[in-house]
Amino acid sequence: MEKNNKAIGTKKIGKTYSSKFLKRNTLKGRGDKCIYVRPEYHEKLTRIVNIIAAGQIPLYAYLDNILQNHFELYSAEIIEDYNKNNKPILS
Repeated sequence: MEKNNKAIGTKKIGKTYSSKFLKRNTLKGRGDKCIYVRPEYHEKLTRIVNIIAAGQIPLYAYLDNILQNHFELYSAEIIEDYNKNNKPILS
């Protein structure tokens, strides 16, 4: 199923990896939130931004693009699971 979602997401939008993920977005700055990632992931993400994107975008913009795509691909499943686990207060 994972391969299916990846293929559908890529074909649906019809963009290359670089044009989809390695682009500036509307964020004006890093914001005031801090997240932690594994050191090995941080190293990989930083290398992608510095080498493939030639340092043209900040790491937070790359991560924001990845998360945006994740929520676009899986929003229906996330909502379904959320609704299964949370019953309405008033019914």
